Amino acid sequence: MATRKKAAKKTVGKKSNKPAPGASGSRNARPRRGAGGPAPATAGPGNIRIRMYRIGFGDFFLMTVPGKNGPAHILIDCGVHAANIGTIQECVQDMAQLTGKNLALVILTHYHADHMSGFATCYDDFTEFTVGAVWITNRLDPKHPDASKFMMQLMNVAQQLKMHLGARGEHQSETYLKVENALGVASENGGGGSNAKALQLLQSGFKNKPPVYYYQGGDIPTLPDELEGMITAEILAPSPKDSGGEFSASDNKTEQYLAALGDNGVPDPKKIQPFDPRKWPGSASEYPKHTFEEFEGAGKMEETLGEMQPNALAAAADKLDGTLNNQSLVVLFTCNGKKLLFVGDAQWGNWAYWLYGKAVTGSDPGISDRAKEILGAIDFYKVGHHGSTNATPIPVVDALNQQCSAMCSTATGAYGSPAKKTEVPRTALMDALEKRTGLKMVRSDYVSAGDAKPDPQAREELPNLPEGFTSPDEGLYIDYNL
Repeated sequence: MATRKKAAKKTVGKKSNKPAPGASGSRNARPRRGAGGPAPATAGPGNIRIRMYRIGFGDFFLMTVPGKNGPAHILIDCGVHAANIGTIQECVQDMAQLTGKNLALVILTHYHADHMSGFATCYDDFTEFTVGAVWITNRLDPKHPDASKFMMQLMNVAQQLKMHLGARGEHQSETYLKVENALGVASENGGGGSNAKALQLLQSGFKNKPPVYYYQGGDIPTLPDELEGMITAEILAPSPKDSGGEFSASDNKTEQYLAALGDNGVPDPKKIQPFDPRKWPGSASEYPKHTFEEFEGAGKMEETLGEMQPNALAAAADKLDGTLNNQSLVVLFTCNGKKLLFVGDAQWGNWAYWLYGKAVTGSDPGISDRAKEILGAIDFYKVGHHGSTNATPIPVVDALNQQCSAMCSTATGAYGSPAKKTEVPRTALMDALEKRTGLKMVRSDYVSAGDAKPDPQAREELPNLPEGFTSPDEGLYIDYNL
């Protein structure tokens, strides 16, 4: 990882007697030290703070900005799934204490347990919160017929996949975890809760029953009164339905697991077949007898097809996982001249909409001038999809403002394989982002939380947190002040 050593000189924060926004009256009013460094960071002129909680493999971000009546708080996702370290309850309690159980805005980027399970496991805690408004990806709008149909299909297909994978004893496999993440069911180590229960909380469970808005790229969002005139927000994605965006899988017409379901979402009671019968019509009687001789009868053919089924199940799980990620709500905030980009778990289909204005395959045709303008002006970037290889495209890294800082909520080894270049977080991507930002990209597992120690990989080239980043001595979260 020599690229990191050449990227930039490492720095630590400078002392300040000024508390971070909203810190008064909480445990966070105490002087905090950067993990491994001697001094707390100074809040920047934007008077903005982003808090990244360490919960394992998931996203839990709290942004504090100037509001009309003092510091205002924006919660962006709250969930953990794989590599759960058991701190979600403590993190929610910390947030409750910091905010006084008042949130100006709550955002759910997409329907994955690692972004929403906390709303279910801490349901009772959240019912005591007063919230100004809730924003959710419009792919979850219960009033949209396409969205409702897709969610019914998703649940049916995911349940089928889970059943087949469970029958094969693959409860710990990456494919099983992906299906679990879509369903929102509890994992073996207790990190989950129902996605449906979490969505119920967001739609109607908060103390004051705030308005709920469902957005897609290009929509003009309605800010809660506390934030009106204090910040602006632009919805960049997901792509609108009328611009080629789909509520279902990106190739739903030929993808058998969703296409096998009728308009009412009811699955075929027969066992999932390895081939779509619409693309592979016909019966054995239509083929010469010698065609199947090498299989030595139906039993051998069934065995051969059975061996292929895990690959088909894995492909279906990948399709479901990618589809939900590409439904991520992508929001660009501007506050006091600072620009902050939160992208959920956006994958290529989501990025392509606002980078190019169209679907793109093959060689890069060059991102649009508008995309260059956005990326070149960003002051903070929430790294997409936990630093995975299928998020944060190379053109994005190349166009990022080199003065930008970034945070990545992740956990080593939760998904993927280094040998297959699919590990999360992807080492090459982490290196590229660290280099582009001048070592101002920090991972959540840089600090301790609960019984989890800092990950040596996260701190390999950052013995001290960069300037602007702080964490309390006991860990649990990292703050970035700008």
